Amino acid sequence: MMNALGFGLLFLLLWPEPAEAQFPRVCCTVEGIVSKQCCPALGSDPANVCGSLSGRGNCSAVRVDSKPWGGPYQLRNVDDRERWPTKFFNQTCRCAGNFAGYDCGQCKFGWTGPNCDQRKAPVQRKNIHSLTPEELQEFLNVLELSKTTTQPDYVIATQHWLGLLGPTGTEPQFANISIYDFFVWQHYYSVRDTLLGPGRPFKAIDFSHKGPAFITWHRYHLLSLERELQRLTGNENFGIPYWNFATGQRECDVCTDSMLGGRNPDNPSLISNQSRFSSWGVVCNSLDEYNRLVTLCNGTSEGSIQRGIMGGGNMSLPTMTDVRSCLGIRDFDSPPYFTNSSFSFRNALEGYDRPDGELDESVSNLHNLVHSMLNGTSALSHSAANDPIFLVLHAFTDAIFDEWMRRFAPSNVTFPDEMAPIGHNRHYNMVPFFPPITNEEIYVTSEELGYSYAIALDDADGGPAVFVLGSTLGGVFIGLLVLLLIFVLYLRQRRNRGFEPLIKADFTNRKYTEEEA
Repeated sequence: MMNALGFGLLFLLLWPEPAEAQFPRVCCTVEGIVSKQCCPALGSDPANVCGSLSGRGNCSAVRVDSKPWGGPYQLRNVDDRERWPTKFFNQTCRCAGNFAGYDCGQCKFGWTGPNCDQRKAPVQRKNIHSLTPEELQEFLNVLELSKTTTQPDYVIATQHWLGLLGPTGTEPQFANISIYDFFVWQHYYSVRDTLLGPGRPFKAIDFSHKGPAFITWHRYHLLSLERELQRLTGNENFGIPYWNFATGQRECDVCTDSMLGGRNPDNPSLISNQSRFSSWGVVCNSLDEYNRLVTLCNGTSEGSIQRGIMGGGNMSLPTMTDVRSCLGIRDFDSPPYFTNSSFSFRNALEGYDRPDGELDESVSNLHNLVHSMLNGTSALSHSAANDPIFLVLHAFTDAIFDEWMRRFAPSNVTFPDEMAPIGHNRHYNMVPFFPPITNEEIYVTSEELGYSYAIALDDADGGPAVFVLGSTLGGVFIGLLVLLLIFVLYLRQRRNRGFEPLIKADFTNRKYTEEEA
Protein backbone atom coordinates (compact mmCIF):
# COMPACT_ATOMS: atom_id res chain seq x y z
CA MET A 1 0.00 0.00 0.00
CA MET A 2 2.78 2.45 0.83
CA ASN A 3 4.34 1.65 -2.56
CA ALA A 4 1.04 2.53 -4.18
CA LEU A 5 0.89 5.83 -2.32
CA GLY A 6 4.49 6.51 -3.20
CA PHE A 7 3.64 5.99 -6.84
CA GLY A 8 0.69 8.29 -6.28
CA LEU A 9 3.01 11.15 -5.30
CA LEU A 10 4.79 10.76 -8.64
CA PHE A 11 1.46 10.43 -10.42
CA LEU A 12 0.37 13.67 -8.76
CA LEU A 13 2.99 15.55 -10.71
CA LEU A 14 1.73 14.17 -14.02
CA TRP A 15 -2.05 14.46 -13.49
CA PRO A 16 -3.75 17.48 -15.08
CA GLU A 17 -5.01 20.24 -12.83
CA PRO A 18 -8.50 19.78 -11.34
CA ALA A 19 -11.21 22.43 -11.23
CA GLU A 20 -11.55 23.47 -7.62
CA ALA A 21 -11.35 26.60 -5.44
CA GLN A 22 -10.31 29.05 -4.25
CA PHE A 23 -7.88 30.26 -6.89
CA PRO A 24 -4.99 28.80 -8.90
CA ARG A 25 -1.63 29.70 -7.42
CA VAL A 26 -0.41 30.92 -10.82
CA CYS A 27 -3.08 33.65 -10.86
CA CYS A 28 -2.61 34.90 -7.30
CA THR A 29 -0.05 37.57 -8.09
CA VAL A 30 -0.30 41.35 -7.88
CA GLU A 31 -0.69 41.47 -11.66
CA GLY A 32 -3.39 38.80 -11.63
CA ILE A 33 -5.39 40.43 -8.83
CA VAL A 34 -5.16 43.94 -10.30
CA SER A 35 -6.10 42.79 -13.82
CA LYS A 36 -8.80 40.43 -12.48
CA GLN A 37 -7.74 38.02 -15.21
CA CYS A 38 -6.98 34.33 -14.60
CA CYS A 39 -6.19 32.84 -18.00
CA PRO A 40 -2.95 30.84 -17.62
CA ALA A 41 -1.01 29.35 -20.50
CA LEU A 42 -1.28 25.60 -20.90
CA GLY A 43 2.20 24.12 -20.98
CA SER A 44 5.44 26.01 -21.52
CA ASP A 45 4.40 28.19 -24.46
CA PRO A 46 3.17 31.54 -23.06
CA ALA A 47 1.09 32.06 -26.20
CA ASN A 48 -0.96 28.95 -25.49
CA VAL A 49 -3.40 30.80 -23.24
CA CYS A 50 -6.14 28.44 -22.03
CA GLY A 51 -4.87 25.87 -24.54
CA SER A 52 -6.06 28.11 -27.37
CA LEU A 53 -3.37 26.91 -29.79
CA SER A 54 -4.90 23.43 -29.75
CA GLY A 55 -8.51 24.58 -29.64
CA ARG A 56 -9.07 23.71 -26.00
CA GLY A 57 -10.37 27.09 -24.88
CA ASN A 58 -9.98 30.85 -24.75
CA CYS A 59 -9.86 33.71 -22.27
CA SER A 60 -13.38 35.08 -21.82
CA ALA A 61 -15.50 37.22 -19.56
CA VAL A 62 -17.06 35.30 -16.68
CA ARG A 63 -20.76 34.57 -17.11
CA VAL A 64 -22.81 35.27 -14.00
CA ASP A 65 -26.41 34.68 -13.05
CA SER A 66 -28.54 37.78 -13.55
CA LYS A 67 -31.82 36.38 -12.19
CA PRO A 68 -33.15 37.73 -8.88
CA TRP A 69 -32.55 35.72 -5.75
CA GLY A 70 -34.84 35.31 -2.75
CA GLY A 71 -34.19 34.31 0.84
CA PRO A 72 -33.04 36.44 3.77
CA TYR A 73 -29.91 37.95 2.16
CA GLN A 74 -31.03 41.16 0.45
CA LEU A 75 -27.82 43.20 0.59
CA ARG A 76 -26.03 44.19 -2.61
CA ASN A 77 -22.35 44.60 -3.47
CA VAL A 78 -21.28 43.79 0.07
CA ASP A 79 -20.34 40.11 0.10
CA ASP A 80 -17.41 38.98 -2.07
CA ARG A 81 -19.39 35.89 -3.09
CA GLU A 82 -22.04 37.89 -4.95
CA ARG A 83 -21.80 37.35 -8.72
CA TRP A 84 -19.09 34.79 -8.03
CA PRO A 85 -16.17 35.04 -8.78
CA THR A 86 -16.19 38.53 -10.32
CA LYS A 87 -15.08 40.34 -7.15
CA PHE A 88 -11.76 38.55 -7.72
CA PHE A 89 -11.57 37.59 -11.40
CA ASN A 90 -13.84 38.64 -14.24
CA GLN A 91 -11.96 36.86 -17.01
CA THR A 92 -11.17 33.14 -16.92
CA CYS A 93 -10.56 30.29 -19.32
CA ARG A 94 -13.71 29.10 -21.05
CA CYS A 95 -13.07 25.57 -22.22
CA ALA A 96 -14.49 24.01 -25.37
CA GLY A 97 -16.18 20.62 -25.64
CA ASN A 98 -15.27 18.28 -22.81
CA PHE A 99 -12.11 20.14 -21.81
CA ALA A 100 -12.01 21.60 -18.31
CA GLY A 101 -9.74 23.08 -15.66
CA TYR A 102 -8.43 26.56 -14.95
CA ASP A 103 -6.15 26.32 -18.04
CA CYS A 104 -8.35 23.84 -20.01
CA GLY A 105 -5.70 21.21 -19.40
CA GLN A 106 -7.98 18.46 -18.20
CA CYS A 107 -11.24 16.69 -19.04
CA LYS A 108 -14.67 17.21 -17.55
CA PHE A 109 -15.75 14.63 -15.02
CA GLY A 110 -16.74 11.46 -16.85
CA TRP A 111 -14.46 11.97 -19.87
CA THR A 112 -10.94 10.89 -20.70
CA GLY A 113 -8.45 10.61 -23.58
CA PRO A 114 -6.04 13.12 -25.17
CA ASN A 115 -8.96 15.01 -26.69
CA CYS A 116 -11.41 14.33 -23.83
CA ASP A 117 -13.73 12.58 -26.25
CA GLN A 118 -13.85 9.13 -24.65
CA ARG A 119 -16.36 8.17 -21.97
CA LYS A 120 -14.56 7.15 -18.78
CA ALA A 121 -15.66 3.91 -17.13
CA PRO A 122 -17.63 4.99 -14.05
CA VAL A 123 -15.80 4.93 -10.73
CA GLN A 124 -17.74 2.74 -8.32
CA ARG A 125 -18.46 4.07 -4.85
CA LYS A 126 -18.97 1.19 -2.44
CA ASN A 127 -20.41 0.73 1.01
CA ILE A 128 -17.54 1.29 3.46
CA HIS A 129 -18.58 -1.90 5.25
CA SER A 130 -18.18 -3.95 2.06
CA LEU A 131 -14.67 -2.74 1.21
CA THR A 132 -11.97 -5.38 1.21
CA PRO A 133 -9.27 -4.91 3.87
CA GLU A 134 -6.97 -3.62 1.12
CA GLU A 135 -9.57 -1.15 -0.17
CA LEU A 136 -10.30 0.13 3.33
CA GLN A 137 -6.62 0.68 4.03
CA GLU A 138 -6.21 2.46 0.71
CA PHE A 139 -9.03 4.81 1.68
CA LEU A 140 -7.73 5.48 5.19
CA ASN A 141 -4.13 5.85 4.04
CA VAL A 142 -4.94 8.31 1.29
CA LEU A 143 -7.06 10.40 3.67
CA GLU A 144 -4.09 10.63 6.00
CA LEU A 145 -1.79 11.53 3.11
CA SER A 146 -4.21 14.22 1.91
CA LYS A 147 -4.10 15.78 5.37
CA THR A 148 -0.33 16.31 5.13
CA THR A 149 0.15 16.97 1.40
CA THR A 150 0.05 20.58 0.22
CA GLN A 151 -2.61 21.36 -2.37
CA PRO A 152 -0.46 21.46 -5.53
CA ASP A 153 -2.46 23.93 -7.62
CA TYR A 154 -4.64 26.12 -5.42
CA VAL A 155 -4.18 28.56 -2.56
CA ILE A 156 -6.69 30.15 -0.18
CA ALA A 157 -7.41 33.82 0.43
CA THR A 158 -6.72 34.82 4.02
CA GLN A 159 -8.20 38.31 3.90
CA HIS A 160 -11.42 40.03 2.86
CA TRP A 161 -11.46 40.85 -0.86
CA LEU A 162 -10.88 44.56 -0.26
CA GLY A 163 -7.63 43.75 1.58
CA LEU A 164 -6.45 41.03 -0.74
CA LEU A 165 -3.22 42.85 -1.70
CA GLY A 166 -2.24 43.65 1.88
CA PRO A 167 -1.55 47.03 3.49
CA THR A 168 1.03 48.05 0.87
CA GLY A 169 -0.95 46.85 -2.15
CA THR A 170 1.95 44.63 -3.17
CA GLU A 171 1.51 41.58 -0.90
CA PRO A 172 -1.13 39.10 -2.07
CA GLN A 173 -2.88 37.63 0.96
CA PHE A 174 -2.96 33.94 0.08
CA ALA A 175 -1.70 30.83 1.85
CA ASN A 176 -0.87 27.24 1.06
CA ILE A 177 -3.01 24.54 2.63
CA SER A 178 -3.16 20.74 2.60
CA ILE A 179 -5.43 18.90 0.19
CA TYR A 180 -7.85 17.77 2.88
CA ASP A 181 -7.88 21.08 4.75
CA PHE A 182 -8.56 22.78 1.42
CA PHE A 183 -11.68 20.61 1.19
CA VAL A 184 -12.65 21.79 4.68
CA TRP A 185 -11.91 25.42 3.80
CA GLN A 186 -14.20 25.26 0.75
CA HIS A 187 -17.10 24.19 2.94
CA TYR A 188 -16.33 26.88 5.53
CA TYR A 189 -16.13 29.60 2.88
CA SER A 190 -19.52 28.64 1.44
CA VAL A 191 -21.28 29.03 4.82
CA ARG A 192 -19.29 31.80 6.49
CA ASP A 193 -21.00 35.02 7.49
CA THR A 194 -20.89 38.23 5.47
CA LEU A 195 -18.24 40.52 6.98
CA LEU A 196 -19.74 44.00 7.51
CA GLY A 197 -17.18 45.27 10.01
CA PRO A 198 -15.58 44.30 13.34
CA GLY A 199 -18.04 42.10 15.18
CA ARG A 200 -20.82 42.95 12.71
CA PRO A 201 -21.48 39.82 10.65
CA PHE A 202 -24.58 39.17 8.58
CA LYS A 203 -25.36 35.57 9.43
CA ALA A 204 -28.41 34.74 7.30
CA ILE A 205 -26.47 33.60 4.24
CA ASP A 206 -25.41 30.15 3.10
CA PHE A 207 -24.30 29.15 -0.39
CA SER A 208 -24.32 25.38 0.17
CA HIS A 209 -27.27 24.68 2.50
CA LYS A 210 -30.90 25.69 2.99
CA GLY A 211 -31.71 25.74 -0.70
CA PRO A 212 -31.60 23.79 -3.99
CA ALA A 213 -27.80 24.00 -4.29
CA PHE A 214 -27.40 21.89 -1.15
CA ILE A 215 -27.41 18.82 -3.39
CA THR A 216 -25.40 20.04 -6.38
CA TRP A 217 -22.83 21.88 -4.25
CA HIS A 218 -21.98 18.88 -2.07
CA ARG A 219 -21.91 16.59 -5.10
CA TYR A 220 -19.26 18.74 -6.78
CA HIS A 221 -17.40 19.16 -3.50
CA LEU A 222 -17.02 15.37 -3.17
CA LEU A 223 -16.10 14.94 -6.84
CA SER A 224 -13.28 17.46 -6.50
CA LEU A 225 -11.77 15.73 -3.47
CA GLU A 226 -12.24 12.30 -5.04
CA ARG A 227 -10.15 13.39 -8.03
CA GLU A 228 -7.44 14.66 -5.69
CA LEU A 229 -7.41 11.33 -3.84
CA GLN A 230 -7.15 9.51 -7.17
CA ARG A 231 -4.10 11.59 -7.96
CA LEU A 232 -2.53 10.76 -4.60
CA THR A 233 -3.11 7.02 -4.92
CA GLY A 234 -2.25 6.89 -8.61
CA ASN A 235 -5.51 4.95 -8.99
CA GLU A 236 -7.98 6.65 -11.31
CA ASN A 237 -10.61 4.08 -10.31
CA PHE A 238 -10.49 4.99 -6.63
CA GLY A 239 -13.92 5.93 -5.28
CA ILE A 240 -14.95 7.52 -1.99
CA PRO A 241 -17.04 4.94 -0.10
CA TYR A 242 -20.44 5.73 1.34
CA TRP A 243 -21.89 5.07 4.78
CA ASN A 244 -25.49 3.88 4.82
CA PHE A 245 -26.50 5.81 7.91
CA ALA A 246 -30.16 4.69 7.58
CA THR A 247 -29.84 2.00 10.23
CA GLY A 248 -32.33 3.31 12.78
CA GLN A 249 -29.70 2.65 15.45
CA ARG A 250 -28.44 4.86 18.26
CA GLU A 251 -24.78 4.17 17.57
CA CYS A 252 -22.43 5.11 14.74
CA ASP A 253 -21.19 1.87 13.18
CA VAL A 254 -18.28 3.57 11.35
CA CYS A 255 -17.03 5.19 14.56
CA THR A 256 -14.51 2.45 15.31
CA ASP A 257 -10.74 2.57 15.49
CA SER A 258 -10.50 0.31 12.45
CA MET A 259 -12.56 2.79 10.43
CA LEU A 260 -13.11 6.49 11.19
CA GLY A 261 -12.27 6.57 14.88
CA GLY A 262 -13.82 5.24 18.08
CA ARG A 263 -14.52 7.12 21.28
CA ASN A 264 -11.69 8.06 23.62
CA PRO A 265 -12.42 6.26 26.93
CA ASP A 266 -10.71 9.01 28.90
CA ASN A 267 -12.53 11.85 27.13
CA PRO A 268 -15.68 10.75 25.27
CA SER A 269 -15.79 14.00 23.29
CA LEU A 270 -12.52 13.10 21.53
CA ILE A 271 -11.48 10.33 19.15
CA SER A 272 -9.64 7.32 20.58
CA ASN A 273 -5.86 7.54 20.66
CA GLN A 274 -5.84 4.19 18.87
CA SER A 275 -7.23 5.87 15.75
CA ARG A 276 -5.10 7.72 13.24
CA PHE A 277 -7.71 10.49 13.21
CA SER A 278 -7.12 11.38 16.86
CA SER A 279 -4.14 13.45 15.75
CA TRP A 280 -6.06 15.40 13.12
CA GLY A 281 -6.29 19.11 13.83
CA VAL A 282 -9.39 21.06 12.82
CA VAL A 283 -9.27 24.23 10.73
CA CYS A 284 -11.79 27.03 10.15
CA ASN A 285 -13.50 26.48 13.49
CA SER A 286 -13.31 29.97 15.06
CA LEU A 287 -16.11 31.69 13.15
CA ASP A 288 -16.81 34.34 15.80
CA GLU A 289 -13.14 35.29 15.95
CA TYR A 290 -12.94 35.71 12.17
CA ASN A 291 -16.01 37.95 12.34
CA ARG A 292 -14.50 40.05 15.14
CA LEU A 293 -11.27 40.55 13.21
CA VAL A 294 -13.00 40.89 9.81
CA THR A 295 -10.76 38.20 8.39
CA LEU A 296 -10.92 34.71 6.93
CA CYS A 297 -9.81 31.27 8.07
CA ASN A 298 -6.12 30.95 7.20
CA GLY A 299 -5.91 27.16 7.49
CA THR A 300 -4.03 26.90 10.77
CA SER A 301 -4.89 24.14 13.25
CA GLU A 302 -7.41 25.06 15.96
CA GLY A 303 -7.66 21.96 18.13
CA SER A 304 -8.88 18.37 17.70
CA ILE A 305 -11.93 16.77 16.13
CA GLN A 306 -14.72 16.43 18.66
CA ARG A 307 -17.70 14.09 18.67
CA GLY A 308 -20.57 14.01 21.11
CA ILE A 309 -22.08 10.96 22.73
CA MET A 310 -24.66 9.38 20.45
CA GLY A 311 -27.78 7.67 21.72
CA GLY A 312 -28.82 10.38 24.12
CA GLY A 313 -32.52 10.98 24.73
CA ASN A 314 -34.79 9.37 22.19
CA MET A 315 -32.66 10.15 19.14
CA SER A 316 -31.79 7.46 16.64
CA LEU A 317 -30.38 7.48 13.13
CA PRO A 318 -32.74 7.62 10.15
CA THR A 319 -34.26 4.42 8.77
CA MET A 320 -34.60 2.97 5.30
CA THR A 321 -38.31 3.74 5.60
CA ASP A 322 -37.36 7.40 5.94
CA VAL A 323 -35.18 7.14 2.85
CA ARG A 324 -37.92 5.48 0.79
CA SER A 325 -40.44 8.11 1.90
CA CYS A 326 -38.09 10.86 0.77
CA LEU A 327 -37.59 9.13 -2.57
CA GLY A 328 -41.34 9.21 -3.12
CA ILE A 329 -41.43 13.03 -3.29
CA ARG A 330 -41.77 13.95 -6.95
CA ASP A 331 -40.84 17.66 -6.85
CA PHE A 332 -37.16 18.47 -6.54
CA ASP A 333 -37.92 21.67 -4.66
CA SER A 334 -40.80 24.06 -4.00
CA PRO A 335 -41.16 27.77 -3.25
CA PRO A 336 -39.73 29.55 -1.37
CA TYR A 337 -36.82 27.12 -1.99
CA PHE A 338 -35.69 27.46 1.60
CA THR A 339 -35.95 25.59 4.89
CA ASN A 340 -39.71 26.14 4.95
CA SER A 341 -40.38 24.47 1.60
CA SER A 342 -42.88 21.64 1.86
CA PHE A 343 -43.12 18.48 -0.24
CA SER A 344 -39.65 19.25 -1.54
CA PHE A 345 -37.31 16.32 -2.14
CA ARG A 346 -34.32 18.55 -1.47
CA ASN A 347 -35.68 19.93 1.77
CA ALA A 348 -36.67 16.46 3.01
CA LEU A 349 -33.25 15.01 2.14
CA GLU A 350 -31.44 17.93 3.72
CA GLY A 351 -33.54 17.31 6.82
CA TYR A 352 -35.86 20.28 7.34
CA ASP A 353 -39.02 18.43 6.27
CA ARG A 354 -40.33 15.12 7.49
CA PRO A 355 -39.15 12.32 5.20
CA ASP A 356 -42.50 12.35 3.39
CA GLY A 357 -42.15 16.07 2.66
CA GLU A 358 -44.53 17.43 5.27
CA LEU A 359 -43.15 20.62 6.80
CA ASP A 360 -42.59 20.42 10.54
CA GLU A 361 -40.22 22.86 12.22
CA SER A 362 -39.66 20.44 15.10
CA VAL A 363 -38.15 17.89 12.73
CA SER A 364 -34.51 17.15 12.03
CA ASN A 365 -34.11 14.17 9.78
CA LEU A 366 -31.92 12.38 7.25
CA HIS A 367 -28.81 14.52 6.54
CA ASN A 368 -29.37 17.06 9.34
CA LEU A 369 -30.23 14.41 11.90
CA VAL A 370 -27.02 12.46 11.26
CA HIS A 371 -24.88 15.58 11.68
CA SER A 372 -26.71 16.45 14.88
CA MET A 373 -26.32 12.96 16.32
CA LEU A 374 -22.59 12.92 15.60
CA ASN A 375 -22.51 16.21 17.51
CA GLY A 376 -19.26 18.05 18.23
CA THR A 377 -17.36 19.14 15.12
CA SER A 378 -19.89 17.52 12.78
CA ALA A 379 -22.79 19.55 14.20
CA LEU A 380 -21.25 22.90 13.15
CA SER A 381 -21.69 23.58 9.45
CA HIS A 382 -18.59 25.77 9.13
CA SER A 383 -16.29 23.05 10.54
CA ALA A 384 -18.17 19.79 9.89
CA ALA A 385 -15.96 18.74 6.98
CA ASN A 386 -13.00 18.40 9.39
CA ASP A 387 -14.42 15.06 10.52
CA PRO A 388 -13.70 12.37 7.88
CA ILE A 389 -17.18 10.96 8.51
CA PHE A 390 -18.35 13.94 6.47
CA LEU A 391 -17.19 12.22 3.26
CA VAL A 392 -19.03 8.95 3.72
CA LEU A 393 -22.13 10.68 5.11
CA HIS A 394 -22.41 12.94 2.09
CA ALA A 395 -21.63 10.14 -0.33
CA PHE A 396 -24.77 8.32 0.87
CA THR A 397 -26.78 11.55 0.75
CA ASP A 398 -25.64 11.92 -2.86
CA ALA A 399 -26.58 8.30 -3.57
CA ILE A 400 -30.14 9.02 -2.44
CA PHE A 401 -30.25 12.02 -4.77
CA ASP A 402 -28.91 9.94 -7.63
CA GLU A 403 -31.64 7.35 -7.18
CA TRP A 404 -34.22 10.13 -7.18
CA MET A 405 -32.75 11.37 -10.48
CA ARG A 406 -33.12 7.88 -11.95
CA ARG A 407 -36.69 7.52 -10.81
CA PHE A 408 -38.03 10.84 -12.04
CA ALA A 409 -35.56 11.80 -14.82
CA PRO A 410 -36.16 15.51 -14.15
CA SER A 411 -35.46 18.16 -16.76
CA ASN A 412 -33.23 21.12 -15.96
CA VAL A 413 -36.27 23.37 -15.48
CA THR A 414 -37.16 21.52 -12.27
CA PHE A 415 -34.19 23.28 -10.67
CA PRO A 416 -35.36 26.85 -9.95
CA ASP A 417 -33.73 29.53 -12.07
CA GLU A 418 -34.76 32.48 -9.88
CA MET A 419 -35.91 33.46 -6.39
CA ALA A 420 -33.94 30.74 -4.61
CA PRO A 421 -31.57 32.06 -1.90
CA ILE A 422 -28.38 33.65 -3.16
CA GLY A 423 -26.11 31.01 -4.70
CA HIS A 424 -28.96 28.57 -5.23
CA ASN A 425 -30.40 29.62 -8.60
CA ARG A 426 -29.85 27.16 -11.43
CA HIS A 427 -27.30 29.31 -13.27
CA TYR A 428 -25.44 30.66 -10.24
CA ASN A 429 -21.73 29.81 -10.14
CA MET A 430 -21.24 27.64 -7.06
CA VAL A 431 -19.17 29.34 -4.35
CA PRO A 432 -16.16 29.04 -4.04
CA PHE A 433 -15.40 26.65 -6.90
CA PHE A 434 -13.03 27.86 -9.60
CA PRO A 435 -13.11 27.96 -12.57
CA PRO A 436 -16.82 28.83 -12.40
CA ILE A 437 -19.32 25.98 -12.58
CA THR A 438 -23.09 26.31 -12.24
CA ASN A 439 -25.61 24.26 -10.31
CA GLU A 440 -27.18 23.23 -13.60
CA GLU A 441 -24.01 21.53 -14.83
CA ILE A 442 -24.08 19.13 -11.85
CA TYR A 443 -27.84 18.48 -11.92
CA VAL A 444 -27.36 15.25 -13.89
CA THR A 445 -27.05 11.54 -13.10
CA SER A 446 -23.83 10.28 -11.55
CA GLU A 447 -22.89 8.27 -14.67
CA GLU A 448 -22.71 11.49 -16.67
CA LEU A 449 -20.11 12.66 -14.14
CA GLY A 450 -18.14 9.43 -14.24
CA TYR A 451 -19.18 7.51 -11.13
CA SER A 452 -21.89 5.23 -9.74
CA TYR A 453 -22.98 3.63 -6.49
CA ALA A 454 -22.76 -0.08 -5.75
CA ILE A 455 -25.23 -1.59 -3.33
CA ALA A 456 -25.71 -5.37 -3.23
CA LEU A 457 -29.28 -6.47 -2.51
CA ASP A 458 -28.21 -8.99 0.11
CA ASP A 459 -25.89 -6.84 2.24
CA ALA A 460 -26.57 -4.62 5.24
CA ASP A 461 -28.12 -1.87 3.15
CA GLY A 462 -31.63 -3.05 3.70
CA GLY A 463 -32.22 -6.34 1.91
CA PRO A 464 -34.32 -6.75 -1.21
CA ALA A 465 -36.00 -3.35 -0.83
CA VAL A 466 -32.73 -1.45 -1.23
CA PHE A 467 -32.94 1.13 -3.96
CA VAL A 468 -29.59 2.56 -4.98
CA LEU A 469 -28.45 1.01 -8.24
CA GLY A 470 -31.42 -1.32 -8.21
CA SER A 471 -33.13 -1.35 -11.56
CA THR A 472 -35.69 1.37 -12.15
CA LEU A 473 -38.24 -1.16 -13.34
CA GLY A 474 -37.68 -3.18 -10.21
CA GLY A 475 -38.18 -0.08 -8.12
CA VAL A 476 -41.43 0.72 -9.89
CA PHE A 477 -42.68 -2.84 -9.37
CA ILE A 478 -41.84 -2.75 -5.66
CA GLY A 479 -43.46 0.66 -5.39
CA LEU A 480 -46.71 -0.64 -6.91
CA LEU A 481 -46.75 -3.56 -4.49
CA VAL A 482 -46.22 -1.21 -1.55
CA LEU A 483 -49.02 1.08 -2.74
CA LEU A 484 -51.35 -1.90 -3.10
CA LEU A 485 -50.50 -3.08 0.42
CA ILE A 486 -51.10 0.39 1.87
CA PHE A 487 -54.44 0.64 0.06
CA VAL A 488 -55.59 -2.71 1.47
CA LEU A 489 -54.52 -1.71 4.99
CA TYR A 490 -56.31 1.59 4.60
CA LEU A 491 -59.60 -0.10 3.65
CA ARG A 492 -59.35 -2.52 6.56
CA GLN A 493 -58.64 0.20 9.08
CA ARG A 494 -61.51 2.32 7.83
CA ARG A 495 -63.78 -0.59 8.62
CA ASN A 496 -62.26 -0.98 12.05
CA ARG A 497 -60.84 1.71 14.32
CA GLY A 498 -59.76 4.22 11.72
CA PHE A 499 -56.38 4.99 10.24
CA GLU A 500 -53.23 5.01 12.39
CA PRO A 501 -49.77 5.98 11.16
CA LEU A 502 -47.58 3.05 10.15
CA ILE A 503 -44.56 4.67 11.77
CA LYS A 504 -44.36 6.62 15.01
CA ALA A 505 -41.16 8.50 15.72
CA ASP A 506 -39.81 11.25 17.94
CA PHE A 507 -37.44 13.82 16.52
CA THR A 508 -34.95 16.25 17.95
CA ASN A 509 -35.45 19.92 17.17
CA ARG A 510 -31.76 20.60 16.74
CA LYS A 511 -30.72 21.42 13.20
CA TYR A 512 -27.33 20.74 11.61
CA THR A 513 -27.12 24.32 10.40
CA GLU A 514 -28.19 25.89 13.70
CA GLU A 515 -24.97 26.80 15.46
CA GLU A 516 -24.41 27.42 19.12
CA ALA A 517 -24.00 30.97 20.29
